[in-house]
Amino acid sequence: MQITGVMPIHNEAEVLDRVLRSVEQQTHPPEDLVLVFDRCTDRSRSVAHGRSHQELVVECGNTGEAVGAGIARARFETLILFDGNTEVPPTYVEDLLRVLRATNADLVEWHGGLMALSKDTVAKFGPPSSKSLWTLELFLRVKAAGGKVVHLDGPFLRLRASPLGRNFRYGLDYADLSWQHGLPPFFLPGTKSGWVQDILGTAGVVAGHLRNRRLAAAFRKLLASSIQWAWTIRRNLNKV
Repeated sequence: MQITGVMPIHNEAEVLDRVLRSVEQQTHPPEDLVLVFDRCTDRSRSVAHGRSHQELVVECGNTGEAVGAGIARARFETLILFDGNTEVPPTYVEDLLRVLRATNADLVEWHGGLMALSKDTVAKFGPPSSKSLWTLELFLRVKAAGGKVVHLDGPFLRLRASPLGRNFRYGLDYADLSWQHGLPPFFLPGTKSGWVQDILGTAGVVAGHLRNRRLAAAFRKLLASSIQWAWTIRRNLNKV
């Protein structure tokens, strides 16, 4: 199976060589690799120079849109998404393809923006959105339309942390998505991989609910789910 790898990149010069080497060392390296340089002002393009890839320079200022631009340039039907600041294990592509075939899924997520999908999936369910939380929005959109998403939670190594302020924007998006898709109204503790990130994400959720005039309703929903959880625990303890 021939595949296209798509990697969005924004000022990742310090870590990009390691990330690209992890792509080159795959047991099934992509036959086509699209590097999408989104508003890069550092040496990222120079680091990638000389490697076998398609180069796409965009001014999206948004990861989801940059990924969509890369998908539009893909030569092959099957797509593997990489991240410009994340090392993946040597069997990353091989494992994603194996699960994609075995489950007949529309999309297989490794972690966050790391995933496998096809051009047909994009045609049926639409490309990544411009939301900061574009990955969750994509998963929910596919599932809501009757598609199949498989979550693996595979190993990876984030070489460079995302800007802290992005967590606030994640929260703003989550407030909308939680209401649209019946999710818990607030992030669970530990969701954003650090207490500072959790605080910023939760602040964004609160701001998002306030913006849409449903903060009180969100807290009522949280209280109701907490009471239900407590009753479930008590009922299970009584059975012991």
